[in-house]
Amino acid sequence: MKVLSGCRALRLALLCALTVLAACSATGARRTLTPAGPAGAAEKDIWPDPFPAPGRTTMRPALTQGIRGRLAALGLNGIPGLNGESVSRILVLFPSDRAKAGALTFEIEEGPDKGIHQCEALGRGSTSLTPKKGWVPAAVREADGRETPIFYSPKEEPDGATQPGIYDLRNMRPTEYKIAFLGKDLSGEEELAARLLRPDADEKPFFTGVWKHWYPRDPEYSGIAPVDMVWSARYQRFSQGAGVPVFELPDVRKDPDQIKRNPLYYSGPNGRHGTAIHTDRWDDRATAADPRKSAANEFRSFLFRDTAGCVKVRPDCLVLINRFIDEQAAKGRSVQLEVREAPGR
Repeated sequence: MKVLSGCRALRLALLCALTVLAACSATGARRTLTPAGPAGAAEKDIWPDPFPAPGRTTMRPALTQGIRGRLAALGLNGIPGLNGESVSRILVLFPSDRAKAGALTFEIEEGPDKGIHQCEALGRGSTSLTPKKGWVPAAVREADGRETPIFYSPKEEPDGATQPGIYDLRNMRPTEYKIAFLGKDLSGEEELAARLLRPDADEKPFFTGVWKHWYPRDPEYSGIAPVDMVWSARYQRFSQGAGVPVFELPDVRKDPDQIKRNPLYYSGPNGRHGTAIHTDRWDDRATAADPRKSAANEFRSFLFRDTAGCVKVRPDCLVLINRFIDEQAAKGRSVQLEVREAPGR
């Protein structure tokens, strides 16, 4: 009887072990939706340590070389999605200290740009060099030891820090988007306007407003496109954005072109809408040739640039992000951005 009881106990223990293993496997399948899970590299390996001091020129080559030395693959492409779809992700990690840059990382699978890429990114929101009521004080520390007091808009405000969470991405090109300039003065921008404003624009399935300074003037970046960031409500339970309230702010001026294409567009995290991954013109050769602009903080260091609720990168990084989104979309995959705050970084 004791032997039989022992056998039963052994079978029971084995059954329990298999049940636990199955549960762990199911958990693992769910965790493929997060970079910390089996399908993605660990956050500690993604974060550059030490993080080079951002300055006037791009850190992308140094950051990319560093992460390729730590990781053979990122593991964020072709992840099983919630409804059987295939998902590919860009991951951006922002430090708690908004005066520091974050790290944006993705992996191109084919062609001359194949491999993991990493570049510096900003998501601190609107900035001020003078104190404002309720704004967060900090100090920008430059490579030469200089420290400059700076103040950031509260995270919950429309132009505050980029909200952690998961966003669906799409390159905002005139082949798919009706594009409207948010600033009406387009003097000197005739070439840009001709490139973006199409006679068949009303037939496009998407709509966006853009600022002209999101498009560098240098010819090498003539094909650049800002990237639409749309809050992905059904994926937030897998992100730091799970508890962020989503609502529509009162008295928001709505563009009928946007409402026609997406009636829920103006409802977002903390009432925010209209976010994008974009660049600016501080890296332009024309900016360097202008004595007034070349003397500005924003020219001297990437760390001074406003983001107004969006994610800002340098133009050389945005070109590769555009290629990544095109590549993954061509494979039939949904493309997403996961924004994370990395405490202690």
